[in-house]
Amino acid sequence: MAYWDRILTTRVTRRRILRGAGVAGAAAGAIWIAGCSDGKTPVDGITPLAGTPSAGDPTKPDYANPLDPPIAGGRYQAVAPAPFDSFDPHRAVGASTAVFPRIYNVLVQQSAQRPQVSVFDLAESLENPDDVTWIFKIRPGVRIGPNDLGVPERDLDGDDAVATFERIKAIPEAPNGAFVKEFLAGVTAGGGAMTLTTTKPYAWLLSRVGNFVNTIPPRELIADEASIAKLLDRSAGAGPYRLASSSEGEAARLERNPSFYAKDSAGTQLPYLEGIDIRTITDRSAWRTAFVNGQVHQYTAEGKAEIDALSSDFFVVKDPLAQFVPVAMNPEKPPFNDPRARRAVSRAINRQQFVDRIYSGDAKPNGLVHWPAGEDSYAFSAQELEELQPFDVAEARSLVEALGGLKVKLVYPAATNVALHSSHVPIFVEQLKAANIDIDDSPLEFTAWLATYRSRDYEMSLGLTQVIETPEQPLNWHTSNGPLGDRSFGVGIGDPDIDKAIENTKTILDVDARVKAVRDAQKLIYAKDPTFLPLVSGYNYNAYSNKVHNLPAGIGATALFVHSVWIEA
Repeated sequence: MAYWDRILTTRVTRRRILRGAGVAGAAAGAIWIAGCSDGKTPVDGITPLAGTPSAGDPTKPDYANPLDPPIAGGRYQAVAPAPFDSFDPHRAVGASTAVFPRIYNVLVQQSAQRPQVSVFDLAESLENPDDVTWIFKIRPGVRIGPNDLGVPERDLDGDDAVATFERIKAIPEAPNGAFVKEFLAGVTAGGGAMTLTTTKPYAWLLSRVGNFVNTIPPRELIADEASIAKLLDRSAGAGPYRLASSSEGEAARLERNPSFYAKDSAGTQLPYLEGIDIRTITDRSAWRTAFVNGQVHQYTAEGKAEIDALSSDFFVVKDPLAQFVPVAMNPEKPPFNDPRARRAVSRAINRQQFVDRIYSGDAKPNGLVHWPAGEDSYAFSAQELEELQPFDVAEARSLVEALGGLKVKLVYPAATNVALHSSHVPIFVEQLKAANIDIDDSPLEFTAWLATYRSRDYEMSLGLTQVIETPEQPLNWHTSNGPLGDRSFGVGIGDPDIDKAIENTKTILDVDARVKAVRDAQKLIYAKDPTFLPLVSGYNYNAYSNKVHNLPAGIGATALFVHSVWIEA
């Protein structure tokens, strides 16, 4: 049986292999609103119901606050808790990445949280005749919407998909570059299909193909540098919305794409929403006030206690948050070229303190693979982590003394609401100081920090992550080429055994064997003092106005590709 067939028939057992974040559990959670499926024909895993709850069917999303029939119209008021950088889908890493599924397309999106659910977008079907060949039949009528960039209003086709993969392979800073550069053997279009061949079996292919930073713009937009430069604050695509306006780092206005291909089962044009207005609010209290006053439709609370204290009419979606604040240490610079310095930092970290003080106990410590990516499989249990990464301030102090003292410059973004980042900083600094580590606390403006982080011009950074729904990227941090395959952001210690062990995890298609390989790779990394330490992951408590109906839930980030949401007047 081919891999595609196997994974679609996988039953979710105790080893639920691909748990991920909830519908809004992301770097720009407030933007991550949703829609429904094709509507013309049943999409694999999702029957086009106009917002009807799934009634426990694992092949369909759940729907929060359901109400039928849907009524078209209304604008969703969203918040980006971190600045945009650009609308270049193959280079951006900021909050704008959560907008990409709204304005561009992917071939297919498979839910990491519920693998039985897949949404076909530009591809209407997929054949997987062997372990390295993937044939995507292109859906006709995926039409590029009106735009002011001179892009023809035509059907998106296989050549656009080919152009996307070729570009990602060519640019060194592409967030999805590691996959394309290492595993893509070839990509061709013809006969109404796009064929992708890999260099070897690749376990995470569907996750990569459907990733937000693998969305497919019209090829005219990426044909030359002059066209690419326009993507700083403009765009054109065949997704459910078009980017009507934006201001760098501040706001964006999306309007319904009148050419969008999908309709619901009643024949109503999707999406239901007239548009989405996004504003950047990095101050949590300002965001909360805007939600309570009805100015925005969603608010990501700091935890259950804050949800309970909110004085507004709302409903709540709770899901594991496949996002975390990591500690990144640069092993190519002193002091972290010495494993004793890395171990001292690791032993100084009391993850339970983050759980208790920030999340009031409603979170769990992370290992090298964060627990929402596979709590009963890829990720270690709390008991196992106590042995692999123990909190031992006495050992940390002893290591610092053996080093003759330890002084570290710590950089981090000064203002953001992502993953409660600002709440982590003082606790982390306090813990290092308790271990006699001398900290030069250096907050940076977001874009300056991002440039420093990307270029590895740091000793230690408290970073940010996008939603990460598989173990692949956290493990990639420990390779010689880093998380994106181009040595940006961070690298491991350059150990060939670690590189080989991580590579092995990517090529194993059997689930149980892959789980073992992921766990073995983590044990090897721990034995050699890792450079990248995820702290904790909690739960998303996303509050939504009661005016928001038929919100897809239970399928993680795949909800962005389901267009069932509508707004009550």
